[in-house]
Order: sequence, then structure tokens, then C-alpha cells
Amino acid sequence: MDQPLVTVILPTHNHAPFIAKAIESVLMQQTDFPFDILLHDDASTDGTADICREYAAKYPQKITLIAQTVNQYTIDRRIQSHILIPRVSAKYTAILDGDDYWTDPLKLQKQISYLEAHPDCTLCIGGADLVDCDNKVIGHVKPYAVDRVVDPADMIRGGGGFNATNTIVMPTQLLKELPKFADYVEAEDIPFQLLGALKGYAWYIADTLMAYRLAVPGSWSTRQYASAMETRIKTSRDLIALNQGYDAFSGGKYHEAFVQAIRYQEFLILTYQHKLKEAKKPPYRFFYDRLSFKRKIRLFGEKYLNGLTMRYLAWARGRRK
Repeated sequence: MDQPLVTVILPTHNHAPFIAKAIESVLMQQTDFPFDILLHDDASTDGTADICREYAAKYPQKITLIAQTVNQYTIDRRIQSHILIPRVSAKYTAILDGDDYWTDPLKLQKQISYLEAHPDCTLCIGGADLVDCDNKVIGHVKPYAVDRVVDPADMIRGGGGFNATNTIVMPTQLLKELPKFADYVEAEDIPFQLLGALKGYAWYIADTLMAYRLAVPGSWSTRQYASAMETRIKTSRDLIALNQGYDAFSGGKYHEAFVQAIRYQEFLILTYQHKLKEAKKPPYRFFYDRLSFKRKIRLFGEKYLNGLTMRYLAWARGRRK
């Protein structure tokens, strides 16, 4: 087998209903270059491991399986940075999580063609659909309407919601040179994207390249939303430290954008602490005014009618199930 130009890192854990679709979406890629898959099952207990083994056995020249017997996430939460990327020897690394899937069979070809023709580009991303667990499209993540260079300030202010993680393709060597402060946060996509946008430049392809699944049980976003106040506060403080690190890394070139990103996390901390008066004052009023009416009502209820609000939310979650 020719040396792959791209390795797709595909971490999974308890994604039995979704993992086959994720793997198939990579295998369907039409390229004029070789690529492979580094599949990592983190000691799944729901049948995901069996599905991964079946695919690895069927495509031994295409798929390398790392089948953990002890869950690594409980030991080191940075699976991609600390376990997978160090094993990649291909020039480029693409990312796909086991509960998401690519939708464009030319995704890799489009991105690699651009990266190969523009060696100064250090990150290539694209548009995405938001889907539910039944693959129904319920939204989109499309920061721009046309192909273009990403404004780093847009990405900084957008945080993790600026772009769908699983459209990322980057030079592998750059990912192996992540700054130490990238370890401040559990969500690995934010440090990846910021590094790519600041080190060289990021290119956005306006095509819809993949589907990002929402509300998957056990996913980082679902766990974060349901976590205790202390956990959410810690996440925001970690993101503040990350933004401070990248602000210094970029020599203050995008200082105003980083300040706004930091203030947003400070605003979130105030809402977690039910300090609505402070959250409504400058410099945080800007963020409060942008909240939906429904979100404002919930914040009011959490502060002044907490018990009743929590019971209602638990009832609403039960109805959705």
C-alpha cells in the first residue's frame, strides 16, 4: 500500500448505533491519493467494539484499529492529542468522531487539493449540517456563504461553535506541535482550529461536507449541558486560560477578539452562579441582550424559582425521551 497522504483519526466510545455510518462515510471518499483510518475504540461496552473489529478485519489495508481494554478517557481526556495524533505519519490529519459522519464523497479530495496547492494554508474546514439521532437535518453550521480565508477574529469570537469539528483537515506536524496550554481544555477542536488559523491561515469551503449529530447520549456537549455548576464553571475558566494563551501566542494581533471571547466565558460563569444583575451590566450586557427570550426566562427561573424550574426541566427532558 502506498504511504497515505491523509490519516483520518476516528475516536469512538459507545457509538453502536452510529459508528458504521461514520466509518462508511470515510470509506466512500473518492480521492486521487491514498488515505487510511486510525480507528480508536475506547473500551466500549455497547457493541461498538465488535463493529470496529468487523470493519478492521474487512479492510485491513485501510483501517488500523486501536482497541482499548481500559477506558483511556478516564485517565487522559485528550484522546486525539495524546494517543492518536502521535501515531500518525501521514502528511495531513483529518478528524471524525464516531457519532458523526461525512456527507460529501469528495470532502477529502476538495480539502487536500486546496492544501497541496497552498502550502501556507494550515487548516481547511467547511460547512456542516446539524442532525438528530435519526439523521434528520435540524440546523446548519456555515459561518460564511462563499469559499474564503477565515478571519481569525471570527473564529476566536465564535469559540467552539464557529465551525463543525469534523470538517477539520490540518498538517499532521502542526498538530504535533500544539502549545502546552492547549491541554487547558478538554474539547480538543478549539485549540486545533485556533492553531491552524493563527499559524498560517485557514481556508473555508462553503460546501456542506458533513453531519454533526446533536444530543447524543454521553457526548461532550450533552454531558457539559447536564453537568453541575462547578464543572461548567471550570470549563469556562479553562477556556479563559486557553484564550489568554493564544492571545500571547499571536503576539496580541487579535487581542480585542480574545478579550471578547474571555468576557463571554466570564458572562457564562455569572449566569451559572445566578448573578443576573452583574450579567446585565457592562461589559456583559452585550451577551445578555443576545440571549433568546426562552433562555432569559430560564435564567430568571433558575435564580428566583430554582426548585420549580429544575422540576419542570426534568419533566420536559422526560417527555422528550
